[in-house]
Amino acid sequence: MTAASSALRAAAHARTPMIQFIGKRAIPTNIDHSPKPHPQSPTGSLPSSFAEYRKAAQSHGPLGVKSAGSSRPSIEVQAGEYFDRNELPKRFWRMTLSKEDMELIESGGAAAWA
Repeated sequence: MTAASSALRAAAHARTPMIQFIGKRAIPTNIDHSPKPHPQSPTGSLPSSFAEYRKAAQSHGPLGVKSAGSSRPSIEVQAGEYFDRNELPKRFWRMTLSKEDMELIESGGAAAWA
């Protein structure tokens, strides 16, 4: 059999995918989609409104409390704590690279041997 005849035969044969789709799914009518409280809910009931829920909800602290930043105490830096990297000893600062260093980095080190 020649390559041309096998190519013609392959082109004429319809490809059947290996995956088989079941078809459209039917949603069961006996499922109740009404909201229900979670089984582990502390109250066992749903809130009457979202606003009521937000009043008592806590994510990372109380959500309803609005306090200005000026009413909070100032942050005192403890010994060994720093707000900025430049307050650290110089050995911890970011290294400054010269143009020669950048050329070496960008050339992959080949410029050092050229």
